[in-house]
Amino acid sequence: MKDRYKFPIILLLFILMVYQINKRSKASNNADLLLLQNNIVLNGVVDSLQVSDNHCFAVIYLQKFRSNFKYFNPKKNKKYFPYAIKKGNAEIYVNVCEGQIDNGDSIIVNSNRSIVFFKTKSNGNFKGNLKFAQGDISFIRRKTRLFPENFSE
Repeated sequence: MKDRYKFPIILLLFILMVYQINKRSKASNNADLLLLQNNIVLNGVVDSLQVSDNHCFAVIYLQKFRSNFKYFNPKKNKKYFPYAIKKGNAEIYVNVCEGQIDNGDSIIVNSNRSIVFFKTKSNGNFKGNLKFAQGDISFIRRKTRLFPENFSE
C-alpha cells in the first residue's frame, strides 16, 4: 500500500520544486532587467575585440563612441553590467560569436531596452540582448582594459 503512493508523492514534490525554481528565476530576471534600465546609450565603432574560445562571448573595445555617460563602472552590488566607460574608452561584454562582427563595425547599446544593435559590413544588421555578465567573469578578467580591479579573484 505504501509503495503505491511513493511514486506520485515523489512526482508531486519534483513538480513543486521545478515550479519554485522557475518562479524564483523569473523574479531574479525581472529584477535584473530593472537594474539594467539605467539610461545608458552608447553608440560607437569597434576598435578591437576578444572572443572566448569555448563559447560565443566577447569583450568588445570601442574608442570612437558617443554616450550620455562619461564614466560607468560595471561592478555594482556584486553584479557586473555588460558595459564600462572610462577615460574616453568603452567596453561591452556581450554574447557574440567569432566572425559575427569585425573591427570597424558599428554598435548601439540601449540599456533601457536591454538591447545591443550590431551594424556589420559582412553580416548585415542584427541585435542581441544585454544581460549581466555572470559565467564569463574569468574571461572578462583576462581581457578587460578599463576596470581590471573589478574582476580580480
